[in-house]
Amino acid sequence: MRERPFIGVPAMSSAKVNGLRHSGSVVADAVLRAIALAGGEPIVIPPVLDSGLLSHVDGIVLPGGSDIDPRRYGQEPDETYAGTDFDDQDQADSRAIAAAEEQGLPTLLICRGLQLWNVERGGSLYQHWPEAEVAHVGAVHPIEVAQCSRLSEALGLSGAADVSSYHHQAIDRLGEGLQVTARAADGCIEAVEDPNHAIVAVQWHPEDRAETEAVDSALFAWVVAQARERMRSRLGAAV
Repeated sequence: MRERPFIGVPAMSSAKVNGLRHSGSVVADAVLRAIALAGGEPIVIPPVLDSGLLSHVDGIVLPGGSDIDPRRYGQEPDETYAGTDFDDQDQADSRAIAAAEEQGLPTLLICRGLQLWNVERGGSLYQHWPEAEVAHVGAVHPIEVAQCSRLSEALGLSGAADVSSYHHQAIDRLGEGLQVTARAADGCIEAVEDPNHAIVAVQWHPEDRAETEAVDSALFAWVVAQARERMRSRLGAAV
């Protein structure tokens, strides 16, 4: 029986990749390293293929990336919009979220992943969140984690924590069934979850400091541990 659970990592299609003549499907190395350090086996899933790989993984980590098309939540893009290179990127990532819900996959949604989950639940986004009180782009800032949440269980703490942030959009109208489990001092929603699903969604980038900070490595440890338990249950049942 294998010991390392397969963690599906949906990639982004990038128009330009150093060394390639054409577009490529990419994932930040920091995300892959964080999964591997937590004991998981990352499986990169290209958005340009509907390959069925999501039916073979034990968990999912959906990384951050470019802006979600505002038309998905009924708005026109403003002057700050920086969309994806691949027209079907949002749809590909939404398939991963749907698989997480339908298959009961332990899942960590990062930054854009949190925003897309909110949009898929009928919520909306601020297309550009002001940084008057708290810096959210390339900054470390404090958040407040709600007690008795899946997030607090995964982190092993509630109350104050520092996180590494890089985003200019944020949740506006909360999606149906989602609960806020962390906020920044300026009111920005920093984490959401649905008690009916094994999904933790965070606005910050835990991969930035996963090798040095327990608050960040704990999220990858949580998703890998949950995925390992699911893997063992599935493989045991197949014997």
